[in-house]
Amino acid sequence: MHAAESEGRGLRTERLAFLCCGVGKAAAAASLQRELLRAPPSRVLIFGVCGAYPHRHYRRGAALAPGELCLVAEDFLADEGVGLELGFRDIQSMSLGEIGPYRADAAWTEALASRLQVPRVRGATVSTCSGSEARSMELAARTGAAVESMEGAALAMVCQQAGIPWAQLRCVSNECGDREEAVWDLEGALSTLQARMEELLDEL
Repeated sequence: MHAAESEGRGLRTERLAFLCCGVGKAAAAASLQRELLRAPPSRVLIFGVCGAYPHRHYRRGAALAPGELCLVAEDFLADEGVGLELGFRDIQSMSLGEIGPYRADAAWTEALASRLQVPRVRGATVSTCSGSEARSMELAARTGAAVESMEGAALAMVCQQAGIPWAQLRCVSNECGDREEAVWDLEGALSTLQARMEELLDEL
């Protein structure tokens, strides 16, 4: 599964089903749910680009740079809740729903990480990407995530509820934070992502 057409460009095989689910949590979850009703898969690989919290915001290890790949081992719905003067309260803390963590299939994720030689990280799934220093810093500190996407945890929730193993491969396209200062390489990230996906297709 991938969110944007550009992420799956040129990646096709008769042996696997590809689904372009659309950008954002709602579109992604709805697309996957329709697919489960039509033809439930044995497992789901989510792949696409992502933003990474930069060194100045991510304090829990080495920050990822544009062009680097990672496996998201666990993902959260990071901005489902209420923004208050004293900070953010998520829906889970208010007993209104769940935000995760949604954990990827451990054995499959470990096998992919070993095959691709990439790190396993925590992800944050958002409705609004971090285009300011304040938002990037707050999300990185609150969630402990290394990367953010707009679909990962929503797809993971659907998979978890259906009992379907999942894994998530991401390539960093940009730094989160100030859009004018952030480093971007979307085309490079797409090229890297597609090249490494091609290596995996026969094995998958």
